[in-house]
Amino acid sequence: MPITKRTRAQVEVPEPKKARIVDPVTEKLEVITQMLSDPAFQVPGGETHRDLLLASVPHTLTVPFEERHEYQTRMAKMVEVVLRASVADWEGKVSDTKAKMDLTEQKDAQAMKDLEESAKRVESQEEEVAKRQEVVRVDSEAVKAAQDALEVATQEVEDFDANLQKTINQKEQYSSVYNECFVHLKTSESTPQKEAQQLLKKMDPLLKKLGAESSLLSAIAPALKKSPAERGQFDVMAIEGIEAVFTQHLTTLQEQIDKADVSKGEKVAVQGVAQETLDTAKAKEAESEQALKQAQEARDALEASHQEMYNNMDCNSNMEAITEHGVTEEGLQKVRQALNTFTDLFERKAVSPTADVTMGEAEVTAEPSPMETSEAA
Repeated sequence: MPITKRTRAQVEVPEPKKARIVDPVTEKLEVITQMLSDPAFQVPGGETHRDLLLASVPHTLTVPFEERHEYQTRMAKMVEVVLRASVADWEGKVSDTKAKMDLTEQKDAQAMKDLEESAKRVESQEEEVAKRQEVVRVDSEAVKAAQDALEVATQEVEDFDANLQKTINQKEQYSSVYNECFVHLKTSESTPQKEAQQLLKKMDPLLKKLGAESSLLSAIAPALKKSPAERGQFDVMAIEGIEAVFTQHLTTLQEQIDKADVSKGEKVAVQGVAQETLDTAKAKEAESEQALKQAQEARDALEASHQEMYNNMDCNSNMEAITEHGVTEEGLQKVRQALNTFTDLFERKAVSPTADVTMGEAEVTAEPSPMETSEAA
């Protein structure tokens, strides 16, 4: 097999790019011309003056200071006057927007403080409404109690005559039983057994109603069936006990009848007092309800004022002022940069060509290194 030599592929190496020299004067001229060309940049004299300044810049600021003609210097000074006037104008704008921003912050802070105080007033009035509601509740309960008391007193007055008649009828009934039954049996020498039994039967339910003791109830029948002469000491005691029950009750009934006019007058007076109490309670309730209504109206007014205050708060005002201030500061920075750039060009002196190149900014783009090809098999 023949032996072959390995060879490397020859690769052409491209020549490196030369460094591109950027003229600093040209860059600075662009900063100034861009500023003068900006429609937002105010130039006294209008567009004609703007065009004149723009046309003069390449012919004045490209010339070093010591080589510049007097006419060129005057034209450059015109650009400087316009730039300095713009700086002063932007400084005024920055000052104005700063003052506006500070004032907006103060207004926002005061508005927030006023809103918080308004909220406290609403809360305080809510507490006042709650207090008034409690007073109305208590007064309403007092009116209800007074109405109930008046109804009871009125009913007693209305029922008095009927109750008095019942008392009279009851006295007549008890007097009749007392006289016809008890007194008859007590004093009679001889009462037939059957009649005595009937009379005792009429007495028994009345004595039970009067709460006579059971021992007396059991002892009275045997005692009254006996003649007065036949009765023993125990019989006499039983009869006297029953008589006391009757007489005491009859006396009480008679006293009620005798004092009927006085009692009725007292009940009428109680009714009158109850009516006055009700009238006073109603008047107090009306006052408390009026006070509650006023408290609620005051609360509603405070709430409406608070809502309006909240709605009128401009949450974006401070941000707008900050943004506006930032814009003016940015504008001031640009015109200051343009003025500083102008000053550099205006005061620039002539330098040697070598130095001038050194001052330039070289922009070099590095090319990739050549790649070696693989050896041929």
